[in-house]
Amino acid sequence: MTESFPFHSWMPKPAGVAVLLTLFVPLFFSGGTYLSNINEMAGSMGVLTEKFQFLSLCASIGMSMVFPFMVPYLRGRNVKAVYIGGYAVLALLNVVCAVSRNLPLLALCSFLIGFVRVALVLNTTFVIAPYMLGINTLDMFLHDPPTASEAYRGEHARTVLMPVLYCCILCIVQFSNFVSAWVAYEFSWEYTYWLVVGMMLAAILLVMLTFCKAPSQGCRLSSSRLPDAVLLVVAMGALCYMLVFGKTLDWFDSRSMRVALAVAAVGGGLYLWLAAHTAERPLLEAGLFGHRYTWYGIGIFVLLMLVNSSTLFVTTYLKLSTCAGNLDSARVSCWAMPGCVAGMALSLVCVRCRIHFRYIYAMGFALMLGANLYMFFHYQTMGDYGHTIPPTLLHYSGMLVLYSVTCAFAMKRLPARYFATWLFLMVAVRNVVAPAIGTSVYANWLQECQRHYATRLAYDYSADRQQAAARFAAVEAGGKRLGRDAVEAAQAASAAVLGPVAKQATLVAMKDITGSTVWICAGGALLCMLLPYHRGERT
Repeated sequence: MTESFPFHSWMPKPAGVAVLLTLFVPLFFSGGTYLSNINEMAGSMGVLTEKFQFLSLCASIGMSMVFPFMVPYLRGRNVKAVYIGGYAVLALLNVVCAVSRNLPLLALCSFLIGFVRVALVLNTTFVIAPYMLGINTLDMFLHDPPTASEAYRGEHARTVLMPVLYCCILCIVQFSNFVSAWVAYEFSWEYTYWLVVGMMLAAILLVMLTFCKAPSQGCRLSSSRLPDAVLLVVAMGALCYMLVFGKTLDWFDSRSMRVALAVAAVGGGLYLWLAAHTAERPLLEAGLFGHRYTWYGIGIFVLLMLVNSSTLFVTTYLKLSTCAGNLDSARVSCWAMPGCVAGMALSLVCVRCRIHFRYIYAMGFALMLGANLYMFFHYQTMGDYGHTIPPTLLHYSGMLVLYSVTCAFAMKRLPARYFATWLFLMVAVRNVVAPAIGTSVYANWLQECQRHYATRLAYDYSADRQQAAARFAAVEAGGKRLGRDAVEAAQAASAAVLGPVAKQATLVAMKDITGSTVWICAGGALLCMLLPYHRGERT
């Protein structure tokens, strides 16, 4: 194999690195659904916004299901063929998403988009290291290091690599959110999909021009693992359905909620039964759960993504107090990019100085605590756009620190055979289960607090209150002058009187929940400081 593989011999190495990094961009623009456009999409299709939240989780489920098949796929793939076929499939799936209004079909497309996207990300990731450094990165998934010093060298390299990798990924994702919001604002939300289709076709052309023909060894995937994979997908999908639609459907008063619970329980139980009785190596290695750091990683990711769900208050506050639209919210989210860069720099400095993991974790939660504390003191009815920038910077700085270091930390002293299982577990917890739990917790929490404070604030708004009565009479009279009948005019007057109450109730509820989130972050930082670690554990 030539030194310039997988490129043609005439391709300079810096240009090859640039091509590989460019191939990342269209992948993270293709998300199946775009939450930055969720209001436009839901309004255009006449459906609930929760359905698009569920579609987003379907894409995350697809992302996680690549990792159980990761090792045989990477060993047998044809680099060039995978790129051409994968980008073509993504282009086709985005066309379907642009023209279809069938929600089950969109859920399937979102799942496949997530699956193919991660397969292509792995294809690129496992080409960059051999191409740049001559290191076969697949070996770390196949063989354990022979000595403790080599094991530490690999662990340290992962601790350095993860902040850089996640910073690039999160920056591309945030930029894609802004672009999709801009396209929806200037044109239509469907045009976002057509933009991604064009990017996929451009990526195919780039691969065909620069990549040489690659040998293929054949990808040998065990068909016995497919039932296990299907059961896991069904169980996770049913769980996400319950968590996303629970508030809207009043939880288990709805038949669909009870059916989803039964499907999740049966699917999960059948998977455990198959894993216990299969003669071959199971889809997910149960021995992974015997490692203490695995539980540390799961716990930190669940706590992180729970706190991360509080970011919806930033955009809600922006729209409520400044009358900003989706495009303005997307502009605020662009400040996440310098926040991620700051988090990457902070992580690398900590790794360079060999700071203990407990202090890095505490620092990450402290940054997120600072973001929520800042918002706690800035909630007001007449807000300012600039007040949402500092908490965005602080939040994403802390999130990137926790994101990157936790992934590397949980792989410490982990045998190579468990690496793929840990990556599946990490993506399933971090991108599927924990966000679904966090969104559900904060949505229900906000609803209950809004109801509580709206009742309290509206207590004095009665007909005998002079200010309320005067405003009611003025709006009612104006409605009648515009030609409305008595009932319509009274309804408009009631909305005008109680509208400020609802707005104030929402702001007070968010302030209350944000204050509680501050304590959750403080508890997370304290917990990370008190957890038992190996003596002298360093990055």
